[in-house]
Amino acid sequence: MAISLDLEVQDLLASWGYWALSHGNGLGYKSPMAMLMRGHVVEKRKTRTAAYITDDEALKVERLITILCEHKPLEGKILLLKYVERMSDSSIAKHYLTPLKYGKDSDKQVSSYQAAKHIANAEGFITGLILNKIYKQNK
Repeated sequence: MAISLDLEVQDLLASWGYWALSHGNGLGYKSPMAMLMRGHVVEKRKTRTAAYITDDEALKVERLITILCEHKPLEGKILLLKYVERMSDSSIAKHYLTPLKYGKDSDKQVSSYQAAKHIANAEGFITGLILNKIYKQNK
């Protein structure tokens, strides 16, 4: 059950990431989280397909991401790099976590495992928020 839910959350976040990047959606809405990230693009992955997400669903995910960023800013930033900017774990470790931890000119490197750990924590936080909301609705 948990593995399935994790994959569903990853798909949801991937869909939200593509939605956040779309500028020509005709609504005139641009994701505030994506706008924060605009100037900090280092590398993008190859394009992937993602499930369609409605604007209402995307705005709900946006609220969950905002809660994550308020409570866990590092995980929130890394989640944005992963799903909005589509950076790989190794790119996140090299271009974001390494300068953050050791400074720009350091020979030391943060492993991609550490980036994956932060991403998993962020995805777990989002999963928890979703489950909490479902639980409160069923009470």
